Amino acid sequence: STCSAFREAIRENVHRSDQILIVGAGTSRLAEEMYNDGYSNVFNVDVSQAACKLLDERYERLGGLPIDNRCEDVRSLDFNDGSFDVVIDKGTLDALLCANTASGEAMLAEVSRVLRQAGGLFVHVTDCTPDKRLPLIQNKSKYSWGLLKRHRIAPPLKANYSAIATPAPATSTSSAMQTEKDEECHHVYVMKRFPPVLPS
Repeated sequence: STCSAFREAIRENVHRSDQILIVGAGTSRLAEEMYNDGYSNVFNVDVSQAACKLLDERYERLGGLPIDNRCEDVRSLDFNDGSFDVVIDKGTLDALLCANTASGEAMLAEVSRVLRQAGGLFVHVTDCTPDKRLPLIQNKSKYSWGLLKRHRIAPPLKANYSAIATPAPATSTSSAMQTEKDEECHHVYVMKRFPPVLPS
């Protein structure tokens, strides 16, 4: 199940009426947990047909949860521009970047495309520290979003797991102590879409 700290980060930033897309959903329970928490407009996409089939079967066993699962490549989504208020990624960008940077950038371009123009949120979960990840995802000219908030979450197996969900500064720091603390944690980067610039 999803850790409590991440659930709190979702509740803090995502409205229950939002249209939400979870990319690279795999067989995660995130969508059903969000549905049970009052989020009624949740979509899953994953490139694996087997994963999508397993989710469909699980939702059916749970009484037919109204969660739409689609087998799609996150680098080429079959949704209209501006279809979603929120896009959530837990590790898919990390996986694509293991292949090459171009794959990760293609995913980010699609996420940006399907987000609504004003106020859309991209919620990205990774173990990558700000100094390494923000230069990639905080490209304002490409994606028209900026860092709204960063949550630092201790990984589940650490002994200090109770000290989770501590908000972190939006900007990274160069101190050795801060870097070490960041490297021990997972990070939730909440990127917010800028309002569109209207012609004068």
